Amino acid sequence: MTDQSKRNLHLILLGAAHSLNHSLFVITPPLLGLIMISLDVSKTEISLISTVASFLYGAGALLGGPLGDKIGEEKTISVCLVFSGLSTFVMLAAGIAKTILMYAVGLILMSIWASLYHPSSNSLISKTSEGKVSETMGLHGVGGTLGVVLAPTIAFLIGSAYGWPIAFAAFGVLCVLLGLILLRVPTKAREKATSGGTIFSAFKIRELRILLVFNVAVGLFMKGVELFFPRFLTENRMVDAGWAAGALTLVLAVGVPAQWLGGKATDKIGSRKVLIVTSTGVCVGLLSLLLLPIYMVGIAVFIVLYGLSFYAHQPALNSLTGFCCPPNQRGAVYGIFFFTSFGIGSLSQIVSGYIGDLYGLDAAFYILTAFAVTALLLSFKLPKKRQE
Repeated sequence: MTDQSKRNLHLILLGAAHSLNHSLFVITPPLLGLIMISLDVSKTEISLISTVASFLYGAGALLGGPLGDKIGEEKTISVCLVFSGLSTFVMLAAGIAKTILMYAVGLILMSIWASLYHPSSNSLISKTSEGKVSETMGLHGVGGTLGVVLAPTIAFLIGSAYGWPIAFAAFGVLCVLLGLILLRVPTKAREKATSGGTIFSAFKIRELRILLVFNVAVGLFMKGVELFFPRFLTENRMVDAGWAAGALTLVLAVGVPAQWLGGKATDKIGSRKVLIVTSTGVCVGLLSLLLLPIYMVGIAVFIVLYGLSFYAHQPALNSLTGFCCPPNQRGAVYGIFFFTSFGIGSLSQIVSGYIGDLYGLDAAFYILTAFAVTALLLSFKLPKKRQE
């Protein structure tokens, strides 16, 4: 097998791993109604658990980058997949006992182990990609999103037919199998730096500070939309639960070409311009969902604009982050960025759930839109660095 073939195989496997890592967190939204009825909980209670799990999913990334530097990125990714997959089986106990406590334990364990993935994979790609880092980041995202496209609908079908715990266990089995496969297909990364970066040294990089604040704003609207979009459609726009799950699938489907387009555009015009355009698209998409009087039109505009804009921003932001820090600090930096987006950003889930219980999900989505507008304003202050 040629070196190029090995790189392609490794990228395909990483794309599949990326897909399953995110798939674990899009099982709940289409099954939210079934889970709430089964466990007899409110939106506030379920969103509190989701917030804690998401926070740990982000916080664990602070360890994922340094762990990858110590034992190797490939081994870290395998450990992540195997143990996050095994954690889904706690959901079977939660379904039998019908207790929110077991559900919380399962979701939290799954989140902790899954948190190791992103800093290790992003660091690996930034070190091993030859030339077009942004495009490779985009292709990695395409692989991830392509699989996740079907996850909400598959989870809904499995959960509706066999119970929501079986949906979690089905994806867990796939995670374990892929983790074991990756252990047998190692890829040589570039020689590691003699000294790794730390969280504290990363904060000394001046250009990363505004990127961190921008990343927090992105996480704050992303996590709320991710959890409550299907429920918003069923509760506030009278959409059937199956069609609502399909709508989330369509958002992800639009994100497949968006990842590649975002990477290509970044290599051509630079990250900052791409991030300004995509932040604008997110805001217009959310406002269309809330304000257009013909609901189906608003939903369609949201699916296209939000899906394109949100997913196109990812390779631009990931590559810009790498360009702004030296190679020996990238593991720690990517861990920090994942924490700010998924960890701190997860606080919007409890806010959205609480506002949703008090005033309805329309009000919650106005709060999420305010976070998106904040990200747009911050995008004009981002550094202009691009790959040479």
